[in-house]
Amino acid sequence: MTGIDNKIVIITGASGGIGHTTAKAFSNAGARVALVARRREILDDIALKLKDALVIRADLSLEEDCRKMIELTLSHYGRIDILINNAASIIVSPSLSVDRKDLLTAFSTNLLGPVTATQEVIPHMLKQGGGHIINIGSPGFMMGIPYYSPYVCSKAAFSAWTRTIQSEWKGSKIIVSEYFPGYIKTDSKPESRMGDIDQDFLMNTEQNFITRHFAKPQDPDDVARQLVKLALKPRTLVYSDFSTKIGAFISNISSFRLSIAAQMAATVRQKKNIQIFNK
Repeated sequence: MTGIDNKIVIITGASGGIGHTTAKAFSNAGARVALVARRREILDDIALKLKDALVIRADLSLEEDCRKMIELTLSHYGRIDILINNAASIIVSPSLSVDRKDLLTAFSTNLLGPVTATQEVIPHMLKQGGGHIINIGSPGFMMGIPYYSPYVCSKAAFSAWTRTIQSEWKGSKIIVSEYFPGYIKTDSKPESRMGDIDQDFLMNTEQNFITRHFAKPQDPDDVARQLVKLALKPRTLVYSDFSTKIGAFISNISSFRLSIAAQMAATVRQKKNIQIFNK
């Protein structure tokens, strides 16, 4: 028996990456899990391998789907103990080519979706005596990850939202945690406006050690284990590992931050043969 046993946990973006491994980790810890994503057929396959899972097909960029997700979970389980806002839209594009549609898509999924879900679930959590919101942020906005501007801008806003509600609900029965993973290895490719890209998109063996380290994808299973620990022992802010915490610290030193991000940008230009400077 653990403190997670029979807890009702909603995990958005559960069809791949962090969401998929987190669903397995919480189920193994004894939780009953609501799996939420757009690809129902994948969720159905995942649910078959879990102890007690509810599949909800939802597009978190749509307000009605966010509300439906909460309603269906309450109807099925009768309560919601933990909401993990993990679903994310990742669009890769040169900053000068990002259009309003890309930004609206990123902000709708990465900010407005979690906002609606949180606003919808908190009244129910208060009635049942409390609850835990875990928001999966990204330290990438502090670094200024090149060619990911829709994602990092929306994640910056999401972090601001998280910290605002942390201050408003401090001292109540609602716990709000922020979790910062590093660059995560995933089976889901981002939407690319630059042709086909892979997990090594930002990495080059000729980069210095620090830049190579921050551009190297991490294992989502490690993140899943940390999220279970966070649910057992809630904290305000958790980094996936020490190097991610160091990266966030370095991001506050402008010369280091710019040097690392600029090397990533140079790697992308080299791989994609992008010319932006006059020779």
